[in-house]
Amino acid sequence: MMKRHMTPLQRRLAFVLLMLLVTAILGKGVVVAQTGGGYDLTWSTIDGGGSSSAGGGYQLIGTLGQPDAGATLNGGGYSLSGGFWGGVSIDSKVYLPLIRR
Repeated sequence: MMKRHMTPLQRRLAFVLLMLLVTAILGKGVVVAQTGGGYDLTWSTIDGGGSSSAGGGYQLIGTLGQPDAGATLNGGGYSLSGGFWGGVSIDSKVYLPLIRR
């Protein structure tokens, strides 16, 4: 029988799936954490990553998907709203290349 080798794309996909599985297994202990008989739910947040952006003497550091970030902060002519981008319309097109064999 002929031995079939994985393509680089298949290897990368297998690696990503393996890392997701490992993350899900290792993160399970954090998800089930709770405290005492008083049923205290400790403060937590659900975040989906984040990054920082800088330019022109300004720096913005934020997280994606943090709906509990609070109300709008105002000062010095600037405002910052936490959480999802509710009410913002972004007119952009997503470029998805078509690859045919």
